[in-house]
Amino acid sequence: MLAQKRILCNTDNMSTIKEQIEKILGMPVSTSNVDLCDYQCNAAFALAKEQKRNPMEVAEEISNRFNSGVADRSFCHCERKRSNPTAVADACPPGFVNFKVTDSALETAANKILTTNHLPLATVKPRTIFFDYGGANVAKELHIGHLRPPIIGEALKRVFKALGHKTVSDTFLGDWGLQMGLVLAQLIDEGYTNEDKFIKPVTLDTFNELYPKASKRKNNDPAFYKRAEDITVHLQRKEQPFYKLWQHIHKISVAKIRGNYLTLSCTFDTYNGESDAQPYIEKVLDIAQKNGAMTSDGCLILDVKEPTDTRPMPPIILKKSNDGDLYSTTDLATVFYRYRDHTPDEFVYVVDSRQELHLEQVFRSAHKIGIVPRTVKFKHVSLGTMNGSDGKPFKTRAGGVIKLEDVFDLVTKKAYEKSSSPAAKKNAQAIGLAALKFADLSNNVRKDYVFDIDKFTSFEGKTGPYLLYTVARINSVLKNPISVSRSKICLSPPLQKGELWRDIIMRIVKLADSYSTAASNYTLNGIIDAAYELAAAFNLFYANVKIADNPTALAIAKLVKTALLFALDTLAIEPVSEM
Repeated sequence: MLAQKRILCNTDNMSTIKEQIEKILGMPVSTSNVDLCDYQCNAAFALAKEQKRNPMEVAEEISNRFNSGVADRSFCHCERKRSNPTAVADACPPGFVNFKVTDSALETAANKILTTNHLPLATVKPRTIFFDYGGANVAKELHIGHLRPPIIGEALKRVFKALGHKTVSDTFLGDWGLQMGLVLAQLIDEGYTNEDKFIKPVTLDTFNELYPKASKRKNNDPAFYKRAEDITVHLQRKEQPFYKLWQHIHKISVAKIRGNYLTLSCTFDTYNGESDAQPYIEKVLDIAQKNGAMTSDGCLILDVKEPTDTRPMPPIILKKSNDGDLYSTTDLATVFYRYRDHTPDEFVYVVDSRQELHLEQVFRSAHKIGIVPRTVKFKHVSLGTMNGSDGKPFKTRAGGVIKLEDVFDLVTKKAYEKSSSPAAKKNAQAIGLAALKFADLSNNVRKDYVFDIDKFTSFEGKTGPYLLYTVARINSVLKNPISVSRSKICLSPPLQKGELWRDIIMRIVKLADSYSTAASNYTLNGIIDAAYELAAAFNLFYANVKIADNPTALAIAKLVKTALLFALDTLAIEPVSEM
């Protein structure tokens, strides 16, 4: 038998139904995607092995105790029989405990959402999370390779914020490295400058033309390469005329970068870059030298290898022999002032997978030299690439990398072509961007995927426009003169087609559950899946239930709209009022 231990608890203030079940049960449950149950617990298998019993026998005992409300330290934390149980448990071979959420619990959850306009998310201990994503380079046009970090980073930031954490975000502009020395050297050689002034007009298109030329030139012209490196060092010391020229380039570039990000509904608390780390580099290098950094072949290096490493981990180079700074130097200095200014509990870097080794070296260095406590967590959300149908990174027909603005134009044009109503054509850009974002976020962030514009802009199936269409359909339904402002969802006696309303509310509950999973795994596809399944459930409801003159059905429509708008806002997808 299982020893009983009574513990008084109050589950009235729990945020989610899943949490209520887990609090009563005293062990975790998982969301179920089968019709048999809503949640499931498999703890009986481990307990049966430990106690040398039959798993089914243990599962039945857990189920009986949960349903009766008898408390047990391992199985049930409820003091008394629950008059309004959250769920009913049932043992299922070979030893699972299945939970079916009760109608009363679903009523309570649904009406709370209608009242608050907010999904009931998991209870968390608030932390401060610093997000680094975007990664735009000054003096270079944003292209399709810059698309995933802002889409994924912005959505992840909003997930953590929705859960109650404080978030801070920065795009970390690439504005201080060798690329700037190359651009300045090329501008000087082509007669664009006279001392610290530009004597010919310069735009972002100018930089688009000159940077590739300079980058190619450095491979065949050692003298040019050396001069570009020297200019970079002068710039990093803020020496003239280079610093004043750089300031003009920086202003032009950042204005364009901000515009691109705003088109994606992507916002940052700061637009800092490598240049903002410059004042702290010497201090960080001094700290590093006092904590294990040493000179080797004229370079300052730090060993970051650990005994548990199973793959090569080279030392990080903090200073070049020509006294120039590296990306690792500015990255560490950036960590230094970010922690000083914001004291985050965690840093999240949403960056291309090719930066994995570099970031691991930086993270280890920050802990090793003590510029952040070891209790502070670093997380690299390693991104896969967006590829064309040939499986290679997406490019134009001419073989060049497609500009981000051209991507926006492409999805807008496709959405316009596929629109059959004036309203949809009017909202073509919002629909096209919804398609683009939804497609990106549907995938595991760590995996590559194929950019299929026709599939993404479809109005049917699992796509962004399908969600927008569902919200627009609900908007048309809610124009009915019957007021739903005070309507409550009452499920007893059951509504007509009761299994449909139950499915809708349960999918909203599971959409709320998906937020904690997204934060734990740093991926968004769970929220995308749950939002799509909710939209599909409502459209089935719409096809089978007469909503227009039914106040409770209208309340359900309002409930679905609230949940979908909440999810769309989290994913930084702009809704449209009609399609």
